[in-house]
Amino acid sequence: MKANIGISEKNSKEVGSVLNKILADEYLLYTKTRNYHWNIEGSNFMEMHLFFESQYNTIDEAIDEIAERVRQIGHYAQGRLKDFIKQSQLVEQEYTSD
Repeated sequence: MKANIGISEKNSKEVGSVLNKILADEYLLYTKTRNYHWNIEGSNFMEMHLFFESQYNTIDEAIDEIAERVRQIGHYAQGRLKDFIKQSQLVEQEYTSD
């Protein structure tokens, strides 16, 4: 499916590539946010738990919109974790407590 949105094929490929990199970052951010949601501790547990839930729901919507946009311009949205990790600019942090 290729949309005629007024950009050249070359530019379309570049846009698709950039969007897939953003998709990778968003997917890893989504996973990190879920991790914090699941593992939050402390006196403000409920407040932070709900905050992270709100954040991962918002990120989930962004992920879907980015992937759909990649498809709209005629390219495939990446979906493998291996590709997300390879393209993402985010880094994993070590756990600080058990």
